[in-house]
Amino acid sequence: MPMFRFLNIPIHPSSKSVQKLMGTFFFSLLSLGAISQEGPGLNVNYTHADSAMAGKLLVEINNLNFFKDNEFKSKYIDGYTLTGMWIRPKVLFYPDNKFRLELGGQVLAYSGREDYKLFPWFSAVYMPTKHIAFRMGNLDQDRNHGLAEPVMDSEHLLKDRPEAGIQVKFNHDRWNADLWIDWQKMIFKGDPYKERFAFGTAGAFTLFQNEKRKLSMPIVFNGLHEGGEIDAAPGPAQTHIVVSEGVKYEYETGGSLIKSGRLECSFLQSTYPQNETALPGKSGIGFFIQTAMNTDYGTFASGYWQGNRFFTPLGMPLYQNGAIGQVAAVEVNRLLVFSYRFDHKIFDQSRFGIVSDLFYNPSTRKISNCAALYLTVNLSFLCSKKAL
Repeated sequence: MPMFRFLNIPIHPSSKSVQKLMGTFFFSLLSLGAISQEGPGLNVNYTHADSAMAGKLLVEINNLNFFKDNEFKSKYIDGYTLTGMWIRPKVLFYPDNKFRLELGGQVLAYSGREDYKLFPWFSAVYMPTKHIAFRMGNLDQDRNHGLAEPVMDSEHLLKDRPEAGIQVKFNHDRWNADLWIDWQKMIFKGDPYKERFAFGTAGAFTLFQNEKRKLSMPIVFNGLHEGGEIDAAPGPAQTHIVVSEGVKYEYETGGSLIKSGRLECSFLQSTYPQNETALPGKSGIGFFIQTAMNTDYGTFASGYWQGNRFFTPLGMPLYQNGAIGQVAAVEVNRLLVFSYRFDHKIFDQSRFGIVSDLFYNPSTRKISNCAALYLTVNLSFLCSKKAL
């Protein structure tokens, strides 16, 4: 269960297979309306309040500082440490209450290295109603799109460029959905590399809810596509897809120690190119059951994961049954997962957090662990109340 709430192109399919894929993608959004898998890890919120904002100009600074150590005990995953920070200054302008422009940049720097990464930041956000938001440019990655760690590794926020493309978010009383395409590499005719984009539909449909109880159905459709008709790169187009369905029960206790909790079960199916890894075939399945308790001393969670030939390059490596470029793979990957989250508010929109995950593999009897410290500082300044 996420602890941190930091700060906050038209599609031109290049082949019949991609057209079919996109059709399935949009059908999933319309027919399912949703996910709510919330994997543990780093989350970010950079959506600014939009009420009565017409004509206003703001400067916003988003800063994330992190130290994350991964001690993996696996034949096909090496441990590593990530330590550094990124800072994202940007200007927000509201020509109208329903429209926002964001312009700025993001610098990612790691401790102990002299080089750094600089990314531009631009977004145009249109909110026709309070339930719908269209976004083009850099995307809203809040809560890791609601994706669980086996599907989408939250470390992408610490290593990759900010997502950019097109996004639509729906938020209603009984259902919510997040549809996005992260266009990672666009191509022109004759380019020697493949077109590449990640895509997803994530949401949840509420089955029952009262003041203290909520039962919902989270659903996910997520994937990665590489290849196009106009590139000159060798090899066929490749697509990875993960579909997840589940049920989640959330409750409030009203107790003095245990405040609330949740129980969630998910069933996942993955498809991937044959012979891409040492796994036989081109599809696999996964099962994930998690429970968590929120207390005055943090959030304690436990879970059980079982993957049978399961693989997606976007997910956390430890949950996968194999890896690209590695000769080792396992038919069945079982993990007992124990997690702890502590989140402390310093001042508005700024927090200090501790994350600890323990993974026990009963087949190998080995223990892997991830530990992290996070510090966020998010500031916003009103520069003008009138349009320039």
